[in-house]
Amino acid sequence: MIGVTGAAGFIGRNLIERLEEETEESIIAVDLLNPFMDPFEFLEFIVSHGDEISIIFHNGACSDTTVTDPNYVMKYNAEYSIVLLRLCIQHNIRLIYASSASVYGDGPFTEETLHKPKNLYALSKSIFDSYSSAFVPQSSQIVGLRYFNVFGKYEENKGEMASVVYKFFNQIKNGTIKLFENSSDYLRDFIHVDDVIEVNLFFYHNPIYQGIYNVGTSEERSFEDIANIFKINYGTDIEYVKMPPKLVGKYQAYTKSDNTKIRTIFPHTYKTLEQGVEKYLSYLENQ
Repeated sequence: MIGVTGAAGFIGRNLIERLEEETEESIIAVDLLNPFMDPFEFLEFIVSHGDEISIIFHNGACSDTTVTDPNYVMKYNAEYSIVLLRLCIQHNIRLIYASSASVYGDGPFTEETLHKPKNLYALSKSIFDSYSSAFVPQSSQIVGLRYFNVFGKYEENKGEMASVVYKFFNQIKNGTIKLFENSSDYLRDFIHVDDVIEVNLFFYHNPIYQGIYNVGTSEERSFEDIANIFKINYGTDIEYVKMPPKLVGKYQAYTKSDNTKIRTIFPHTYKTLEQGVEKYLSYLENQ
């Protein structure tokens, strides 16, 4: 059996879709939303049926970077993940989990960099990365994937944490898309969800590899670049707005994945920003 937490979410849903094509193993879909198995019920299931589970893809978490309640964030991110990891080690279950490039703060963006989290979400990911790294020698496989700015189909449940591509698409009916002031200076590593899934599947098929790896394209592009794609495709106007106070000082102005480590084992060709946005828009237009 394969376990997938965050099954109703963005990456989890895409991953299950691909796993159903890749394997005949049964899949346990785990999420807080019905009709999936509850995450804490899943922990109990592992206790009694752990020997039947081969691997767990752990994507379930509080992904809202603006949440300020440390009890909530730590419970559903760091604390839950630590219990899950210990059960995986106990039952010899492989674990591939979602980390985040947010742990780097303003960089640099190499896996060996000391963490500089700028919000509670990033701190929770940093805590679990540090904890899991200590157990790599004792496990069959532990892989942490530090995702950069992922976008693509099935983002609708992410709310405010959805990508700007999704948000812009929902704004074009008004003929105008909203962009933070100085967005030409905000550079991010945008990666299409298809490429993220390919990385997950690589580690699924190659259990000899362990550790923490960046998952980005290693190309930095601006939010304004995305707005201009919309302007070309839909003739939309761009309205520049001030950044909300709650994001000031907690907003990464620049990200770029250092792919040196992952490139040595997985020399994957990633979609360009234009290719990824065009594919995503094609999907959204047909919904």
